[in-house]
Amino acid sequence: MAEALGVVASGITVVELAGKVWSVCWQYYADVKNAKSEMKCLMDNIMALQIVFQHIQDLAKGPGATRLAASKPYLESISLELEKEFNRMLEVLQARLIREAKKNWLGRSLNWPFQKQEMEQFCHSLERHKTALTLAMNSDQITAVIQIDNRSLQQVTSLSKLPFAEGAAHTHRLWEHEDHCLQDTRVALRQQILDWSDNPESECIFWLSGIAGTGKSTISRTVATELASKKRLAASFFFSRGRGDISHAGKLITTIAAQLAHSLPILRSSISDAINKNLDIFQQGLRQQWKHLILDPLRNAPAQSIQLVVVIDALDECDSMNDIQLILQLFAEAKDLQTIRLRIFVTSRPETPILLGFRKLPDGVYQNFILHEIPLCIVNDDISTFFQQKLAQVKKEHKLKTPWPDEQTIQLLVGKAAGLFIYAATTYRFIQEEPYDPEEQLSIILRENTCSQSLSRGLDEMYLNLLQHSVIGKRNPIDCEQLVARFKEIVGSIVIMSDIMPVQNLAELLQIPTNRASGTLASLCSVLNIPENESQPIRLFHPLFRDFLLDSQRCVDLRFHINANECHIQLFRKCMCLISKLHENICNLPELGVLVTDISGDVIQQYIPLHIQYACRYWLGHFQQGNPRKEDIRTIRRFLEEHLLHWLEVLSLIREVSNGILMVIALEEILSGKLGVDPELSELVYDAKRFILHNRTIIDIAPLQIYYSTLLFAPKASLVHKRYFKKAPWIDIKVKITSNWSSLIQMLEGHTAGVSSVVYSPDGKLVASTSHDKTIRLWDTLSGKACGVLEGHTHWVKSVVFSPDGKLVTSASSDGIVRLWDTLSGKACRVLEGHINLVNSVVFSSDGKLVASASDDMIIRLWDILSGKVYRILEDHTNLVKSVVFYGKPIAFASDDKTIRLWDTLPGKACGVLKGYTSQANSVVFSPNRKLVAFASDNKTIRTLSGKAYGVFEGYIHWVNSVVFSPDGKLIAFASSDKTVRLWDTLSGKAYGVLEGYTSQVNSVVFSPDGKLVASTSFDNTVRLWDTLSGKAYRVLEGYTNSINSVVFLPDGKVYGVLEGHTGPVKSVVFSPDGKLVASTSNDKTIRLWDILSGKDTLSGKVYGVLKGHTCWVNSVVFSPDGKLVASASDDKTIRLWDILSGKACGVLEGHTHWVKSVVFSPDGKLVASASYDNTVRLWDTLLRKVCGVLEGHTDWVNSVVFSPDGKLVASASLDNTVRLWDTLLGKACGVLEGHTHWVNSVVFSPDGKLVASASGDKTVRLWNTTSQTIVDIIHTEGVITVMKCSNDGLSIYTDRGIIQLKSQIRGTHIPERAKFSSLHVTDQWLKWNMKNLLWLPYDYRPYSCAMNGSLLVMGSTSGRVTFISIEPAALPPIYLQPSLTGEDSLQRYGKASDEC
Repeated sequence: MAEALGVVASGITVVELAGKVWSVCWQYYADVKNAKSEMKCLMDNIMALQIVFQHIQDLAKGPGATRLAASKPYLESISLELEKEFNRMLEVLQARLIREAKKNWLGRSLNWPFQKQEMEQFCHSLERHKTALTLAMNSDQITAVIQIDNRSLQQVTSLSKLPFAEGAAHTHRLWEHEDHCLQDTRVALRQQILDWSDNPESECIFWLSGIAGTGKSTISRTVATELASKKRLAASFFFSRGRGDISHAGKLITTIAAQLAHSLPILRSSISDAINKNLDIFQQGLRQQWKHLILDPLRNAPAQSIQLVVVIDALDECDSMNDIQLILQLFAEAKDLQTIRLRIFVTSRPETPILLGFRKLPDGVYQNFILHEIPLCIVNDDISTFFQQKLAQVKKEHKLKTPWPDEQTIQLLVGKAAGLFIYAATTYRFIQEEPYDPEEQLSIILRENTCSQSLSRGLDEMYLNLLQHSVIGKRNPIDCEQLVARFKEIVGSIVIMSDIMPVQNLAELLQIPTNRASGTLASLCSVLNIPENESQPIRLFHPLFRDFLLDSQRCVDLRFHINANECHIQLFRKCMCLISKLHENICNLPELGVLVTDISGDVIQQYIPLHIQYACRYWLGHFQQGNPRKEDIRTIRRFLEEHLLHWLEVLSLIREVSNGILMVIALEEILSGKLGVDPELSELVYDAKRFILHNRTIIDIAPLQIYYSTLLFAPKASLVHKRYFKKAPWIDIKVKITSNWSSLIQMLEGHTAGVSSVVYSPDGKLVASTSHDKTIRLWDTLSGKACGVLEGHTHWVKSVVFSPDGKLVTSASSDGIVRLWDTLSGKACRVLEGHINLVNSVVFSSDGKLVASASDDMIIRLWDILSGKVYRILEDHTNLVKSVVFYGKPIAFASDDKTIRLWDTLPGKACGVLKGYTSQANSVVFSPNRKLVAFASDNKTIRTLSGKAYGVFEGYIHWVNSVVFSPDGKLIAFASSDKTVRLWDTLSGKAYGVLEGYTSQVNSVVFSPDGKLVASTSFDNTVRLWDTLSGKAYRVLEGYTNSINSVVFLPDGKVYGVLEGHTGPVKSVVFSPDGKLVASTSNDKTIRLWDILSGKDTLSGKVYGVLKGHTCWVNSVVFSPDGKLVASASDDKTIRLWDILSGKACGVLEGHTHWVKSVVFSPDGKLVASASYDNTVRLWDTLLRKVCGVLEGHTDWVNSVVFSPDGKLVASASLDNTVRLWDTLLGKACGVLEGHTHWVNSVVFSPDGKLVASASGDKTVRLWNTTSQTIVDIIHTEGVITVMKCSNDGLSIYTDRGIIQLKSQIRGTHIPERAKFSSLHVTDQWLKWNMKNLLWLPYDYRPYSCAMNGSLLVMGSTSGRVTFISIEPAALPPIYLQPSLTGEDSLQRYGKASDEC
């Protein structure tokens, strides 16, 4: 705004002066005889310039002021110039006027005081300024329009990403030919619904319930159409069982959001922003989608006096009862919306889960109207009106004689309908069906027996009658048999299929000619909706027809009865036949690492048509519901051995991996219950399950990596690996991979900070985890899918537990608050406040009525969950209370006062104190039989309630954070800071297994309800699931026992092997100048020297020497140029010099006051430079062992230091975002290189010393001229670079993220072409070639550090593994040899429009 005011002020002065000059010129123009043309030119240019200035001022005062990017600087630059020129001109003109006025008595005319040439120059200058300002202003206006268009385009792009359920909207062509209420039917009910929708005080939900066939969907379509005509419809979603996206709630919220953005444009920006801020919103649960995409945009919208309605039809046909109840709870939240009011119209059958769902809602949230309780006489009047109007149309179209039908016939039809509109609609369709005679069709209906009192009897007879007439008719018995067989095959499939599809896809699925399918269905238009457009799916008009065909008691003509079991197994075989034709890279994708999000839906639809998708999604369901034979079991085995990966690829492409996981788990359960199943098949299914669970992340995002990454890193003994692995010609990988699947089943990633606690729900279907990211996350234990994020705490969440019935979750946080959450809706239903310090632990009582919380305020509080009030306060501990557990009526608490106290919850008094512990108790738990209390502590004991020691479990090298008994009490699990979970046998006291794999301390551990799984959490941000059945501890981590921070190449570029021996993280590795020795440093406080056997490409493994002396972690090590000394830097604040031959310390360099992070020798070996967290660089004399310079100037920790090639300069990199240059002779700063916006991690000189390269956390490498101290080039990187080295020829910079190739040698002060990364490149998750994804790296193999040489890569990971990868460029797919594409080109290559980037 200030800038805009400046523009206005600048313009006002110029405009005012120009006006004065113009006025004076006008005086001259009237009296001056000469120079008329010059004056007119001047006045015209002044006027034109004033108009331009005025226009800019108007823009500057308006809403687009901030977009005057081009006009503003030019206006400011010329304003002073024009102001000076106008003042000079005004002064001359006014002075001449005064002089001439004195001479006026002579009667002379005025003289123009300026020369012609001077005027021409000034006019030309004004014209030039006017033209330039006009162009700048036009540019700003065009830019403003473009920005507006870009914002609109970005919004459209974001909104277009919303998954939209095909067929959900009432206007979709799927419902085009469905009935609406006739004008004179349902009049009172429709008016009641419209009145409700208009009333701002009405309940937020209108529930229209009714039994099948009462016309609910017809009313929904009518209501939606009427609301849309009044611009009051927000969205509509018509559920339909067995019809793809509209059979479940997966796309409900996103579909409503998309329609809402269309209905109310003011919401587009906020919905678009929600999508961009929550990139995984489409994978999140319904409650998160509802909050971010619907509730928040409506809540934050500008005030509007408007009430919109969402129409939800057939909610009972949503395939998940849990989702239905959650949906109702989410809809109820609309009652609190104020700015834009939202109402929801819902129809459903009155099924028990839905009734219970509505009863859970607060009073006043909904009103209910029950269709089948409308008096029968009113319903019959509406049905009579329906028959009269519809049959009158038939009579008119067929030119039938009057009267037809008569009133008596109408009433007979009404009686047969028995209050069911579905009967009336089906009867009408049957009568008017072409090419039959309507009068004959009606007579067939009237001949039905209607004596039955059953509501469905009349409908059954009608269905049977029309089938006998439409399918068989008067054909001969031989033809009848064939027609009935076709009917059962085709219509039977439609009836039991899990999704709908067009006739062509149906024929492909059943492997029959399309014309046979079309011909069979053509005569069934009264019960099947068969669109004229063959690309539209065939569907039942009403599910009652399905119920009729599947029930032999209702379909009494068994020729038409559908045997569901037999039909299911036949469809299973058809599905398997289609799957057997799948192949690798089914969509012909050119890149091995292409992400599924970058592949157009049209491409997927082209290569994976609906019948293939159906086969891959539903084959197991048909197998499960059929009567399989041995040949079907053999078919499954062939599928697993030949097409498992092809199937997974398709599931990845159609976004169905979660369902695939559930299918394999279900298959394992099915086969385990069948006698005579080949054990090898069971093992194969188990291995497939482990394979998919282990690789779920990459299968989800990059389909072709199924054939590369998943197999490369799979255990060698895996049956899937053995069956499918084939060596790719473009890669050679050397890494120690475990032989068998470890106990780790699945890793759940999603938290953004350390995970502190984890717990199973009572039924074992969910896992809840807490984190330092202030959230609780719910996970599906079978598929690993995130089910919800519970947000509300303002600090770390430390503990979480389910209520006994699993309906609630309670959480404890460092914000001092206990929260109760509804697991279905994800809403906080109670906030329990009272503790004055952080809350460590929380637990439900066995009856679920109380919650106990333990806090650092040394108080235990019992809370009544119904009232949310404190029930009891238990005070007696003298230190922090860490853990709490119920034991029936008593409660046990563990405290830092080294006691465990038992309390009776009724009187609130202590009933026992277990003393004698020598260390604080971190966690306490009762055994299932309540005879033991186990607590986690530094003395690792289990004690009985009497206080006597029961057992001591040892083996930890760090403190124990959590302890838990298995459900049967036979095992006990401890979570430790040594990054392990250990299992112990409670009877023998012996170790049962060690579960390893975490890269940080393990905070919490819990058994699943059946005791088969263990879930544990860690500060490495993951939750891991482990298998406990085998009792074996399959090793996941091999080599080092902790993080590897650095790896390097030999001088000749060869990679030799793995160095083992350190007992802590390896921080640095470096080769001696002659390449015969390797020095490594570690957190175990030692430096190890390793001997390399000359002439062999293997590492001897022989320790040449162990250098001991440091008292803390050793961070860095370096050889002297002559290879005789080693210098090491440590967190003990010292640098130590070591003699390589003797292995003894030959000097301790002391002086730093904080950790020393980096050390380096000068080129002549006479000096050592060290970088420290005391913000200094120190120079040391290696002969005198004394400091010879303290280089001060950095204002934060110094990370790295390096000498120039001639030793005259030192460059240092710091957390203060700068690089500093120092003169080694003078010991003074000679330059500060500023420009980085984040910490500078590493710095390196060019071979000639004329350039310095610096790498920073701002993801750039900057090249600096050491003489002028200016930036020569800025290279942007994908990741943060921490290590750099310049090649001897100056053509490359070697980094831990890739090799930066420079287009010209690093010489002089000029680089004519920008630098870029070479072909091989590493990000956190991907190995790339020419910036294209090539190989995905699993969590345990992702680089913590890496080094590369051409196409050779070495990576050290946090898991302790060292991985060696060599790429053969010539063997790569052709696209990898092409230059890197822009995002737009890349997306277009996969058929995705560029506006979706």
